[in-house]
Amino acid sequence: MSAYESARLTMKLKRLFNAAAVLLLATSMPARAIPAEASESVHWAAEQFSGTPDALPPFSFTFGGKESAELLKSWESKRSERKLDASRTETTLTYTDPKTGLSVRCVAVAYRDFPAVEWVLYFKNTGATNTPILSEIRALDSGLPLKRDRTAVVHYANGSECRVDDFAPMLAPLGPTPVASQAPWVEKANPLHLGSKEGRSSCGMLPFFNVDAGTEGVIAAIGWTGDWTANIYQTETEVRMDAGMGRTHLKLLPGEEIRTPRIMLLFWKGERMHGHNLLRQFVIAHHSPQINGQPARVPVSLATWGGNYAEKHIAHARWVKENNLPLDFLWVDAGWYGNDETRVGADVFNSKWSKLVGDWFPNPSYFPKGLGPVGQALKKMDIGFLLWFEPERVRAGTKWAREHPEFLLGPDPTGTRFLFDLGNPAARRMLTEHQVGLINDGNISCYRQDFNLNPRPFWDAADAPDRVGMAEIRYITGLYQFWDDLLARCPGLLIDNCASGGRRIDLETMSRSLPLWRSDVASFPGFSSTAMQGQTHGLGLWVPLSAGICDREDAYMFRSGLGPGMVLIMSEFEKDSSNHFSLDWLRTRLDELNQVRDYFLGDFHPLLSFTLAEDSWAAWQYDRPDLGSGVVLAFRRPQSPLMEATFPLKGLEAESHYEFRDADSGALTLLSGKEGMEQGLRVAMPDKPASRLLIYRKLK
Repeated sequence: MSAYESARLTMKLKRLFNAAAVLLLATSMPARAIPAEASESVHWAAEQFSGTPDALPPFSFTFGGKESAELLKSWESKRSERKLDASRTETTLTYTDPKTGLSVRCVAVAYRDFPAVEWVLYFKNTGATNTPILSEIRALDSGLPLKRDRTAVVHYANGSECRVDDFAPMLAPLGPTPVASQAPWVEKANPLHLGSKEGRSSCGMLPFFNVDAGTEGVIAAIGWTGDWTANIYQTETEVRMDAGMGRTHLKLLPGEEIRTPRIMLLFWKGERMHGHNLLRQFVIAHHSPQINGQPARVPVSLATWGGNYAEKHIAHARWVKENNLPLDFLWVDAGWYGNDETRVGADVFNSKWSKLVGDWFPNPSYFPKGLGPVGQALKKMDIGFLLWFEPERVRAGTKWAREHPEFLLGPDPTGTRFLFDLGNPAARRMLTEHQVGLINDGNISCYRQDFNLNPRPFWDAADAPDRVGMAEIRYITGLYQFWDDLLARCPGLLIDNCASGGRRIDLETMSRSLPLWRSDVASFPGFSSTAMQGQTHGLGLWVPLSAGICDREDAYMFRSGLGPGMVLIMSEFEKDSSNHFSLDWLRTRLDELNQVRDYFLGDFHPLLSFTLAEDSWAAWQYDRPDLGSGVVLAFRRPQSPLMEATFPLKGLEAESHYEFRDADSGALTLLSGKEGMEQGLRVAMPDKPASRLLIYRKLK
């Protein structure tokens, strides 16, 4: 057998191994006992959605100037229940106004494998005339089942705004602890107001919150990819929360129906991180994309600029194939479309990629035969094809702006930018057909959707005074339908959700897509490794599936983004196919990633407080209790004076013994679970900056 044939066989065996690992992930992730809190969440859901006259549901609205708490008592109501599967029971509550025909339908799902309940509201005009004004719709408006024996605090997180502190954890107390000598509590004392910015759900703030009462808590998540607001406050007797869209003040036309944001509550007891880890596993089990009926695996990709010749893209893939590198996708980013002038070394800063959005046809100079030859070549090499799109932003003068002005909202005040109206069914159908054609012609396996535009001004301009919020509702529900149609029409397709880097992460998008580009901080050469560590730590508390980024041949940088997937970038590679990561280094790093990749799907335990200070250490642990193994990852940052640190670990079995292997030196450390959790694991790093990756397993 020749060396080439041997390499091809090895490559094939590795891919078979990876495919088997996907199946293993589906069957082994993690087999946990049903949490004790699950019965309490089911009980809470049964009470809240009982439909009895004396039980107000956990939502509110104003209709015709009157509050729902008053109105629903006199409306017709009905309740139905059905078992969806062994883990989920669906309850539907419907209230109908006999005078106007307004129907309010609440569809709630209680989970038995996790202490979680979620619901969506639907408002429909079943009458023959326009309804009175429906406003202040709060999909959640309820007391939380928490004891009021101590001060409650709220843990939440920054969203993404292309800043070093993207996804940084935040903390806010709700008020002082009440004691007998204090004056009575004031209604809504010390309210915490949270919300998104500019029409994108995780711009400014993530739509996840952990209300922590010390020994128990509730995690709330909002599934809405537009603007949302939430208020959390304490009264004399309870902790309350309300949440919904930013603004609603609208009438419904005869036969018209709208939906609200999705609300999810997850209950926990004990330590706060137990709640976060229940959330992580709940998201993996119930709110993550599926590929051919199995949980999607976060890919490892080689990212290149789209403004390059078809032969170069194929050469990049051939380099991956011939060197037997275990990469899932060749990532072709922006710049592949329109009629921009061709150049060697085109990139995000020196091309017209942003001025050609709205002309979604391959650049004939780069791709004279379209995307097909690239997709076919990659398919033959068994390498996935990831391609960048931004269909929602349309520049003046492009093909869609000229030929389909009826499908656009805008322009903006500059007269140069439009918003493609996903709320228009005809526009959405045209877009779906176009994108499905490109996906099929190019054998595209991962559809990357970016969104570098603030939609809020376009929605506001489209709303009449008696229809405030309608443009956003139609647009966001249209986005969900568009993605659902792509997934249905293109079996096996993976969607990458970008939006200026991590600005559309919420429960609804997470169910359909993966955030493979967490922040546009990484768009600038030489971005901070500390910023990448901050994203890994901050986002890991809420979002278990995402990809880190490495743009240089540096183990410290690589490990700063280490997780269930990875994006590798080297801009010089786009100019010269021979100028790439050195093969020995890359093979070492990818082998390391594949050894630990699935551990990042387990429980997450920060071992130090979050900080972005360059004179500090950072460390965290990922534990797979179902496998009896995990990893510890520690960083000594560039200005840290400390040469060693000791970390008490989490999640180990006290009476068991564990072997810790240093991924660099192979050195072994033996500890009992009790020693690891009480005395801690000692990590030394004489150099700076430096990192240590320790892989541990329970000894039999």
